[in-house]
Amino acid sequence: MKYNILIADDCRVTLGIIKHAFNSERDKYNIITANNGREAYEQAIENVPDLILMDWEMPEMDGIETLKHLKSTDVTRDVPVIMVTSFKNLKEAFDAGATDFIHKPIDKTEMLVRVKSTLSLFKLLQGITRQSEQMEMQSQMLAEQKRSLQEEMRKSDQLLLNILPYEIAEQLKNKGTVEPKKYSRVSVLFTDFKSFTKISEQLSYEEIIKELNVCFEAFDRITTRHYIEKIKTIGDAYMCAGGLPIRNKSNPFDVTLAGLEIQAFMNDFNARKREAGEPEWLLRVGIHTGPVIAGVIGTRKFAYDIWGDTVNTASRMESTSEPGRVNVSGATYKWIKDYFDCEYRGKVEAKNKGEIDMYFVNGLKPEFSNGSPITPNEEFLEILSTY
Repeated sequence: MKYNILIADDCRVTLGIIKHAFNSERDKYNIITANNGREAYEQAIENVPDLILMDWEMPEMDGIETLKHLKSTDVTRDVPVIMVTSFKNLKEAFDAGATDFIHKPIDKTEMLVRVKSTLSLFKLLQGITRQSEQMEMQSQMLAEQKRSLQEEMRKSDQLLLNILPYEIAEQLKNKGTVEPKKYSRVSVLFTDFKSFTKISEQLSYEEIIKELNVCFEAFDRITTRHYIEKIKTIGDAYMCAGGLPIRNKSNPFDVTLAGLEIQAFMNDFNARKREAGEPEWLLRVGIHTGPVIAGVIGTRKFAYDIWGDTVNTASRMESTSEPGRVNVSGATYKWIKDYFDCEYRGKVEAKNKGEIDMYFVNGLKPEFSNGSPITPNEEFLEILSTY
């Protein structure tokens, strides 16, 4: 590889001396000449050289002015320039961007040494610059990959949280498994729409999904507000539980309030249906309190679920309820009786369970409500905070 060296000097004698000095190195250098600063600048822009040897004093545009033009132009900014001068004060040249200097009269050996060292230095700097640029590009790529990975992890975490409770999701991420847990007091709530098959026969599939989604989204908002964990939906049935995965003693009250709010939402929902002349969606709600086992099942599709007789009994509370009512078992009634207005139904036959004491919950007692039977007052909330 030959280096292209541009020599700018208005003195033919000096040009001849410099060109002659490179004769012994002609296999390494291509020599280009310019007779003044303007010509040197134009040639440098047209064919960017590897090095410029430039006289300080030249007509039309002297060496310092030419140097300033070269350093302010993108394509020539990084080209090394060696000033050839008889001046001793070189500060102005270095301030303008000169790389090195050669004093007149020119010493051939000194000139060749300075040329070689300058080219070697700038070749090294170019290599370092390229490596730095490559490292910067790699750094940007890594940063982008990191951002992309973090975004995918965020989406993955969010998806996991849509399936599992936060505490269970964290345990699964950190340990890879989730140990099943036994809870001594959990209140399980089931809902189900009466005559759903008949309703669905009057609607398209899209309308069925849309209506169910409206209802279940409302149920989700209500249960979340009362710290209740949604377990799953099964067709038109909705199942949730209070008192897990974080244990608490207030779950019979929380779940009962949620059941009343769900029925209040359905009352408003059905009022709009009646006005529009559309079929009503009549809902049954059942609640039972007792022990359960909770855990995660599946390896490819995770599911947080609960098991035990409490779940079966809660399901029977729903199936033996009536549309628009919240039906609770005697076990749940034992916890809520002092604060809620309950209507004893007697012992009701439940499939595979025999006769069970059941109660309809009409709402909070007046002394614990805030103008509405489903809205607790400060006194009730204070009592609730002690559980």
